[in-house]
Amino acid sequence: MRHIKAKIKRLCGLLMPSRDDAYKFTLIEDRLYTKEPVFVKNSRVKIIKKNTPRIALEVATSFDENCYLLLLHEDNLAHFFHDIFFPLYVAWRMKNKKIFASINDKQFLKDFLIAVFGVENVFFSNRATTYKFLSITPTPESRDLKEYPDYIEICREIKSKCLSNLDIEEHRYRNLLYGRNELARKNLLEIDSDFLQQLDIEKVALSELSFKETVELLSEAKSFVYMVGAGVFYLLFLDKNVKVLEINPVRNNSWAQMFGMEKLCQLNVFVSQNTQASAQPAQGDQTLDNHVYFDESIKEEIIALLSKT
Repeated sequence: MRHIKAKIKRLCGLLMPSRDDAYKFTLIEDRLYTKEPVFVKNSRVKIIKKNTPRIALEVATSFDENCYLLLLHEDNLAHFFHDIFFPLYVAWRMKNKKIFASINDKQFLKDFLIAVFGVENVFFSNRATTYKFLSITPTPESRDLKEYPDYIEICREIKSKCLSNLDIEEHRYRNLLYGRNELARKNLLEIDSDFLQQLDIEKVALSELSFKETVELLSEAKSFVYMVGAGVFYLLFLDKNVKVLEINPVRNNSWAQMFGMEKLCQLNVFVSQNTQASAQPAQGDQTLDNHVYFDESIKEEIIALLSKT
């Protein structure tokens, strides 16, 4: 009698069909519904420890491969690399599985993931689509690369994969300056073009380039001057002989120093008090988003940088 009642309820839509019982995880934007234990901490993935709403299951797309979850719905290269990508890559290199990527529709990040994992190993989801999974592995959120004893080797491995898959060879002869002038925050103001020309320094707008164009350019850098910010990601494509000057407004907020990427190059940090407030600050300490004037102190730092052997 109990079985007959269950069948009637199922026919009436009051119980999930048996086929759905195998799907233990459902992703709706950044919410992962499951009653399975999830032990990793990742603030980007909101674990909902209950059954998926039935209305969501009815429209869900099935994903039957066992996979890692890469989820980041913001466009910050530093957070993407430090917080989300690097811990996932460490797990992936120990045990390869498909990458289920839920990211903003940004071609730069897609091209980076394809260059590292191969196009056959990454599935790019549609954020508006609900997905249900037989098995999915969220990876931990991190920030400090130094937590991984072999992080320098891993960073070089990632760079090597990108160079190889993009068919790019390193040939370092260019002096580059990235002042973030195409962005709203942390600009390098009143750059002296004559000074740059005298020292054979090229001004570049990295955020306007494709991923391949960015890697090509950075693979040719013998020196790199840049405003602090998400551009710390670009240090990945330098090498231990590249001389780097990172310019910080007001105080030292160098992620490269705090979280390990200074070891990938010859990093020097300069803090300027000659600043202008940004009209669109985004940090808790708004002064960290100040613009910096390209003054005599910065010129002296650049001259000293280029003269180092």
